[in-house]
Amino acid sequence: MTPRAVLIGMPGAGKSTVGRLLAERLRVPFVDSDALIRQKTKRNISDIFLEDGEVVFRRIEADIIQRALREFTGVLSLGGGAVLDESTRLALKASPVFFIDASDEILIQRITHSRTVRPLLQSDPATGIKRLRAERLDIYQNLATHTFFSDTKPVSHVVNDVYQALTSAERTVEVQGSEPYSVYIGSHLLPRLISQVNRFKSAMIVCAPDVIELGARVHTMLRDMGMPAYLYEVPRAEEAKDVGVVARAWEIAGENRIGRDGVVIGIGGGATTDLAGFIAATWLRGIAVIQMPTTLLGMVDAAVGGKTGINTRHGKNLVGAFYPPHSVLCDVESLKTLPYEDLLAGFGEIIKCGFIADIDILNTIAQYGKTAVDARHPALIELIEMAVAVKARVVGQDLKESGLREILNYGHTLAHAIELAQDYNYRHGYAVAIGCVFAAALAEAEGIATPGFADFHRNAFASVGLPVEYCDADAKALVASMYSDKKVRAHQLRFVVLADIAQPQILTEPAQESLEFAFSMIGIDA
Repeated sequence: MTPRAVLIGMPGAGKSTVGRLLAERLRVPFVDSDALIRQKTKRNISDIFLEDGEVVFRRIEADIIQRALREFTGVLSLGGGAVLDESTRLALKASPVFFIDASDEILIQRITHSRTVRPLLQSDPATGIKRLRAERLDIYQNLATHTFFSDTKPVSHVVNDVYQALTSAERTVEVQGSEPYSVYIGSHLLPRLISQVNRFKSAMIVCAPDVIELGARVHTMLRDMGMPAYLYEVPRAEEAKDVGVVARAWEIAGENRIGRDGVVIGIGGGATTDLAGFIAATWLRGIAVIQMPTTLLGMVDAAVGGKTGINTRHGKNLVGAFYPPHSVLCDVESLKTLPYEDLLAGFGEIIKCGFIADIDILNTIAQYGKTAVDARHPALIELIEMAVAVKARVVGQDLKESGLREILNYGHTLAHAIELAQDYNYRHGYAVAIGCVFAAALAEAEGIATPGFADFHRNAFASVGLPVEYCDADAKALVASMYSDKKVRAHQLRFVVLADIAQPQILTEPAQESLEFAFSMIGIDA
């Protein structure tokens, strides 16, 4: 048994008040560790400090808290210095830990007007608070799964934020490799983001215009916490992935002294997270990046895997770097305001992941069809997790696309040609759906896959409403564009194809007849 929630933070941060109200809302018991100490020892905290000293108090405190961590199932609030004990920190790893913070000014005001006796702050609260923060802040930040700021907002708002974070279903996918990181999938992940960012000394928020309110909220929270932070609103979609936008970011980073201990935060769709990752990879030869994709396509594709890049007039993502993020946070709440067409586009990559590696994705799509294209549908988080898990398994083994990772490009050879033909005004997920049908038809025509494989693809993508035909460019132009694709070797077309579900291989320079058949399957007369 472990507590439902453990609250940590500085003296005066409001842990007990928040904890008591949170426990009422959860309908579980609440206890403060100082109250447990008084109950167990029959003595006041100040008397133990005065008569026995801090060392003895910390020993008593650690024993009592560690027992509570094993036996208590309600909400537990810890004294500010409880985290100083190493064994207590180790025991806390089994419980959800929430860091309640406030500015030094607010802490001093609360302590000065409080009736609670705090032995370490009696003589000079202002100096004492600064000293304790210097000693403890890193510990709080490293222990916390979520961080909440309690300065000016009503305590009921803080309680509501903690409650949402605690009760929201959250899933984690671990991406292995030389630089492992976690992908968090769930609702109300802003406190987790703040907790992650809190470990750095400065921040640049790279934010898409359609989610600028979210970017501004993150910016305000970081500034209120005393962190130097700059909000950089970038152009919409692929227009952001331009060398001029990157150059401006470098200037901003220099002007605002974003150092090696700083972090770039990418908030937006796949184009924004691609850009944010490239900025982080190139500034000071590489600083941390935390990605918060706000589109379904960004969650299941662009933000996971460490690919970063910008476009040139010759093609998409031709300049970039393989650069794993510090972490990725996929908050499905952001999908509730996403246009239906953009939500649908994300399913192009999800279904692609089903074909290349996980038949359970295809079974789930077959079960729910178009009804799954809904930000409130209970299957959506499951589909996101499965798609992310596919990508995590692949990039964990092959970060730089030297082998296995190339299977993630299934459908992308034609997809990128379509996007270029449309001047990047065609949704990536739509293009991927068409590209996968094209690749399946190539495999079928070359005798790699059995007859009907292309129709199987058409039915799967069409079942959720994705396009499976494209008639706005001729075959000759699309083939010429595909010869500029990054996967071309020795001027030979290369396609990722499937012999069957989860059986990928490479097809080089398919026959003209096969290309004609594949084009016919997407509605183009070759």
